[in-house]
Amino acid sequence: MDADLADLRIAPKEIEGLTGLEVNDLFIGGAISGTYRPSVFQHPRRLVAFAMTQLFIAALTFIFTVPIGLWMIRSAPGAISDFPTVLPFLLGTSGTTAVVVAVWNIHMVLKARSLRTLAHLLDEVDRYNDVIQAIEVLDKLEAIGSRQAIASNREPILEALNLTRKSLVCGLMTERILRQNRKLLARRYELFANIESNLIALKTLEVNNQANEYAELLNEALQIGAIVHCEVEKISETSHG
Repeated sequence: MDADLADLRIAPKEIEGLTGLEVNDLFIGGAISGTYRPSVFQHPRRLVAFAMTQLFIAALTFIFTVPIGLWMIRSAPGAISDFPTVLPFLLGTSGTTAVVVAVWNIHMVLKARSLRTLAHLLDEVDRYNDVIQAIEVLDKLEAIGSRQAIASNREPILEALNLTRKSLVCGLMTERILRQNRKLLARRYELFANIESNLIALKTLEVNNQANEYAELLNEALQIGAIVHCEVEKISETSHG
């Protein structure tokens, strides 16, 4: 990847630094104490990985529960071969596992409500990184001669992505400030003003470059910037109220 694109990409470590939380494709804040990302239900690969995590938690709970039950059965002479005794044990162990998994999922659903804005911003970060990957593919096609070189049209989209990146960073920082300290408002207004300024600049770029080959990607960057602006405006209004 070219150095300019590599610098524009928002890496996982940077996301965690901005949000103050562990973040991956499936979870925000970790699998155990955090919550799932709603986007897992929109991507088959992520959904499969999420289902596998559910099975892993269930299996882990079952493994920790079984020895206790076996010790209780073994303490009663002949009970290990007594089916009426073993059956309730198996049902109890399975029931405990089901309860633990259910409680874990309820915890994630409740926590997801407080991190809804962050989840939306993270989805936009994923979308932004996908745009960068699309540009990388276009660059490779040009490098092997499959497409006509259009370096002059590449600059506006890089400028747009730089503005979009700044908006995303401001959005993530604003969300964290409001999440961690609702009374700290001064920094919020500065970040929100930056997002508005970036959005205006993005709209100007779109108008000036509607005819070039990167217009679709430029429009994608504008949409991301507009969504970030909307999300931050909503949480700012909620906090102010």
